[in-house]
Amino acid sequence: MAEEVYLVPNMSSDSRVLVFRRDFTPPVKEDTLQVDAYVIITERYIVLCDTLLCPEDMAIVLNEIAPTLTQRQLLVVNSHSDWDHTWGNRYFTEHGKPPIIAQAQCPQGLFSDASRETLTYFQGHYNTFKHVELIPPTLTFEQSLTIYGGDLTLELFSAPGHEPDQIALWIPELRHLLAFDAAEYPIPTLHEATGVPSMIETLERFLALNPARVLCSHGGTNEISVIEQNLAYLHTIELRVQALLTTQAASTEEALLTATLHEYPFEEVLSTLAPLFQDDSSFYREAHAKNVRCMVQWLFQFQAPNEK
Repeated sequence: MAEEVYLVPNMSSDSRVLVFRRDFTPPVKEDTLQVDAYVIITERYIVLCDTLLCPEDMAIVLNEIAPTLTQRQLLVVNSHSDWDHTWGNRYFTEHGKPPIIAQAQCPQGLFSDASRETLTYFQGHYNTFKHVELIPPTLTFEQSLTIYGGDLTLELFSAPGHEPDQIALWIPELRHLLAFDAAEYPIPTLHEATGVPSMIETLERFLALNPARVLCSHGGTNEISVIEQNLAYLHTIELRVQALLTTQAASTEEALLTATLHEYPFEEVLSTLAPLFQDDSSFYREAHAKNVRCMVQWLFQFQAPNEK
């Protein structure tokens, strides 16, 4: 099993924004997970964004940044409740007990049946997760929360779509946007049909900020083009589904899904939006199929009957 937490250089144009990457390759799968966490060093605070996969990951990160913690308070942010962003939370129950900040719906996702089942499965199969406990945030907000760090302002705001509790972080002084899982290379990932309009609205809000750097939790990108590509991708799915809604392919939801995947296969997605993408894992192929299903469900269920 390949596992490592390491500092990734040159992702930010400013030395006060650090990117730590976690690699995880289960021995029974070919797919390798890469997920990023961030440390933002301000005059007043050290703000750690996401806690990766387990408490041991946080021990590595905190050891790396230990010199910066002198005379600064540590704050922890969970960008959303997914396991690869929150399972290191337990570390902080035994080390300093800093505030853990998240969107108000984060605890609901963290303690969902699906989340508990995922933890049970991982702990039954991988030694990496033996010390993980589901630890909720200690401070939540609904729409926005601002951290005034002295030299840097950190604006946390709700950015739903990927998950209902997804947030993003904007640093206006640097024009850095931490999109976390709200944007992703090569394609975004939807978990349910109701997230379709929210994700489109979130991505449009990101573009309106005109960021100089966009940091995403997955995909290793830092360019604004990832937002533009994610939007183009979702709009393309929408247009393909809309066109098929007027044909016999829309007789049932499943028929519409099959027709859309035929009309917009994953190979076309990569060739038009991410021709340099090299990862041959099944994850994004499956994510595309799920994204199409979400769009089909959204348009099929909410399209007026006389428009079908």
